[in-house]
Amino acid sequence: MKLFLYKTFARVALMPYIGGTVIHFLRLSGIIIFMEFPYEVDWVICIIGGYALFGFILNIKKINFISLADKIFYGLVIFHLGISVVLHAYSLIVVNHNWMLVFPMWYSFIAMGYFIGLGIYCFVLGNRISKSLAAHQSNNA
Repeated sequence: MKLFLYKTFARVALMPYIGGTVIHFLRLSGIIIFMEFPYEVDWVICIIGGYALFGFILNIKKINFISLADKIFYGLVIFHLGISVVLHAYSLIVVNHNWMLVFPMWYSFIAMGYFIGLGIYCFVLGNRISKSLAAHQSNNA
């Protein structure tokens, strides 16, 4: 199970970032209203984001960081996923999205930027993990 989590956590983290980018784009387009989106979205964020968050936390010592920026981005993903999972779990507990009123429309421009940036980081990290596992397996063969 640990190896499976290690292989997948960074790639799984892509899903909330891709979905978040799409949702914020649709919000800016006027197609959706934050307060009206279904609670299934909260469940998806809690389950998928929670899995990815769990993987990021548990595997921090296994990651070969290549720079200070790499460490900072890794920490930002943990911070962002942690807050997102807690807020969306809160929506499920209280059965409303009132906390989203804190975020004005212009926030979606900023959110799209950091969702794309953190999503790219997760993609690159997932590729690095895959390459290091492949190299490790070929060295042991």
